[in-house]
Amino acid sequence: MKPFSILVLACLIGGFMPTAKAERDPYVAIYDDVLQANADRSVERCSSLQQAIADPSEEKRHGAFVELAQAWARVEASYILGGYDMDAMDYPLMVDYFHRGKEDVHESLARLIEGDSPAAKALYKSSYKTLGALDDVMFSSAWSPRREALAKVIAGTVCRNLTRIRDGYREHRADYLDDPKKALSLLINAEIENIYKTRDWRIAQISGLTKQTLGKPSPQKQQYPYSQASWAAIGAIIATHQQLLAEEQQPNIATIAHRKKADEGLASIQEALRMTEQAYRDTPPDHAFGTGEMIPLVQGLLDVQNAFYRQLVGSIGVTANLIDADGD
Repeated sequence: MKPFSILVLACLIGGFMPTAKAERDPYVAIYDDVLQANADRSVERCSSLQQAIADPSEEKRHGAFVELAQAWARVEASYILGGYDMDAMDYPLMVDYFHRGKEDVHESLARLIEGDSPAAKALYKSSYKTLGALDDVMFSSAWSPRREALAKVIAGTVCRNLTRIRDGYREHRADYLDDPKKALSLLINAEIENIYKTRDWRIAQISGLTKQTLGKPSPQKQQYPYSQASWAAIGAIIATHQQLLAEEQQPNIATIAHRKKADEGLASIQEALRMTEQAYRDTPPDHAFGTGEMIPLVQGLLDVQNAFYRQLVGSIGVTANLIDADGD
């Protein structure tokens, strides 16, 4: 065959051969590359932390905790397992008790650290065996054998609960794929809820930007105040929403929206999310949770939330649960 003919044939074959990106179902991509992959990674990061607890290097212990906090933030940003398993609805609370209950867990843990009862017996409450408790035990004061013993028990519980989530996703993949309408509804509502909680719980309340806290920042109430991992976790949350919605990261929810002719609503969310990510990048970590510095980030997340409600959910056939849509 002449070289020219070979070239023409190659072009024709290439023209009719769709790319892997175009071939792949967006629901499959979301489940395998986001939901399952993030759950798998959280278990891996937890195992790494368990090993790091025994390391004499504070830097290694701290780095392992921050990576775990980021991994969990990615899982939580798109958590839908509770939609397929009622027991799984409570798994996030078992991993991290942030913004729940009225007990001063820090004071309770301080008493346990000063005590001498076996670590497993001392940590009798679920709230004492979460990521927030681990942040406290590992970083609120100088490292000690007692803190190490408590940290090992807490990390073991956190890792078991993360493994439950990982295994739950493995078990329910077929259920998710069998009902795309339900899957999309769960995904969208999980994002809306997480965006609200990130804006209000993790940033606005801490920075003094809600009606109740206006002008009174309280950085000591952030999600991980002792390790200072809160800011990194927020970045992981934003990155996960980009993974689900950004044009360049298709196939994802953007792919589904395009198929449903919801381009305008999608574009509004993508622009608001881009501005949110830019506001995050523009804020130096040492300025995180300052009232003035957080205004662009809080506004960006509010814009994302409102774009979901006002422009996207109706056009893709999803009923959204109402969660403080006006930012009040």
